[in-house]
Amino acid sequence: MVGDRAEALTLFRRLGVNVETMSRGDFRTSYFALAKRYHPDRNPRGAELMANINAARTAILSSCRNSYS
Repeated sequence: MVGDRAEALTLFRRLGVNVETMSRGDFRTSYFALAKRYHPDRNPRGAELMANINAARTAILSSCRNSYS
């Protein structure tokens, strides 16, 4: 599982998403595209990757929320 923001950024980069240069709307669109592609109902072998994608999204969004505080 993804533990921190650095690991989350690495995962998204490996999947072809550059989180650092995109807007929040672009990030959301990219996340939903990845979720659709790797969802276990559509891709039985994507369960672990989907869990990592969700954990990475949570890590990135929580770090963004913390930067506003």
